[in-house]
Amino acid sequence: MNRKPFFYDITLRDANQALANPWNKEQKEVVFKQLLKLGVQGIEVGFPIASEMDFDSSRNLAEVTAELAAKGDKVAQNVVISALARSKTTDILKAWEAVKEAPKPRIHVFLAMSPLSMEHVLQMEPAAVRKQAVEAVAFAKSLVGEKGDVEFSPEHFGDCVENFDFVLESLKQIVEAGATTINLPNTVERYRPMIYVDMIRKVAEALPKNITVSVHCHNDLGMATAATVESYFAGATQMECALNGLGERSGNTNMFEVAVALHNCGIEMDMNLGEIYETAILTSKWANVPIYAKAPLIGIEAVAHRSGIHQDGASKTKNLKKGAYRPIDYSLIGRHENDVLSFTSQSGKTAVYEILNHNGYPVDLDEAAELQPVLKEISEREGELSDSRILEVFKEKCCNLNGRVIFHTIDVIPEENRFVFKFHKDGIASEESISAEGPIEAALLLSRKVGLPVELNSYRQSVVSNADKLWAGRALSEISLSANGKTVMGRGVSSDTLVANMRAVFGGINKLYR
Repeated sequence: MNRKPFFYDITLRDANQALANPWNKEQKEVVFKQLLKLGVQGIEVGFPIASEMDFDSSRNLAEVTAELAAKGDKVAQNVVISALARSKTTDILKAWEAVKEAPKPRIHVFLAMSPLSMEHVLQMEPAAVRKQAVEAVAFAKSLVGEKGDVEFSPEHFGDCVENFDFVLESLKQIVEAGATTINLPNTVERYRPMIYVDMIRKVAEALPKNITVSVHCHNDLGMATAATVESYFAGATQMECALNGLGERSGNTNMFEVAVALHNCGIEMDMNLGEIYETAILTSKWANVPIYAKAPLIGIEAVAHRSGIHQDGASKTKNLKKGAYRPIDYSLIGRHENDVLSFTSQSGKTAVYEILNHNGYPVDLDEAAELQPVLKEISEREGELSDSRILEVFKEKCCNLNGRVIFHTIDVIPEENRFVFKFHKDGIASEESISAEGPIEAALLLSRKVGLPVELNSYRQSVVSNADKLWAGRALSEISLSANGKTVMGRGVSSDTLVANMRAVFGGINKLYR
């Protein structure tokens, strides 16, 4: 397991051919440079015989690589630039003409070897198929010489369970003809991954150790990542993958999933994992293929938690590299959010706690537990609640709270250390003059005078966070008060600090004397 996986990107060929609007030369160059930034070791730049546009773009990328390499770019100097070709002389010549200027060019030759394909698609006898494959590889090798190399793929290898011995013997002859990478495609995913993986193991054990075994999996049944990852542990070194899992039908193996899975297994690799998230977002834009909300690692919902149990675990492990309900610390892939908690009727107090604290209101779990049933009832009617909706309810239920006493104004007479309060108590308008050293002390004395005594525990004043777009920048007073063995937090918000303090005290009194 000391082999480093060799990531061979097929986005510019296999994925591109499946796009509704395939990329032109300029567009391919943009994607190509992002691939270099990601640090893949091989790039299949196109199928040059397919069209003049594909030939021109493939040749352009080979020349771009050569120019970057000449300027000292280490990635460009080492990346393999490959072009696909059928086992035909015309295809192979076209592919070589396209990529020969690259520092490390490759011709990737393929020919189907499954019984189904040989009989119904190629309509050729197996012996003729083997002969054509061997001759094609030998011709490709004669072109690349010592500068480049040759890869061969027996298309539909995943369907070769019945004629496996024929295919294996063919691959041995193809290696003798000059192929140094043998790619084993699961061109159409039909069975459980381990059937394919066992075939990979047998080929890896049978071929010379200097031959690179490669895998290329399609995702028809949704198991391409599993098949690719397990193939590495069965002896494959080259991982043929596409950005965002793009490709024909249900797509190809998603490169990001394979890379992170191998990383989590302790496998060392040369890819720049920190570029994954940016690359995913850009690829979606360039391909005009949205990222599925639940897509592993890169989907918008991949970091979301709605269940109360999951939210509790996420909250308790949010500062750990290994989270209770997440596969990685998402900063690994350049995504700077780990656990996003949303509130629904399935959510608990932890979601309330985390959402309010995230939005600049430091509540404790007891306060969150008091608010949770209220929010749950609302959510049962309205569905998932946005942060702004939760803030709206929180402010209504917990800030500037009215009840038995309603604060109106306070006049300060500094030369007399006197404070005049105007308020309502139990529906009756009142005015009281209190002598004290400061306004909070005066408010506490007032509470005793009107028969609603409270004791001060703590006092904190801050500014409402910018996360609260409505009240941002206002003074926020948080005053902990006690009475009759119960402790509450009174909160007051105002553009006037003194008013915020008074609203906090009166709000706390109203909580204690409901």
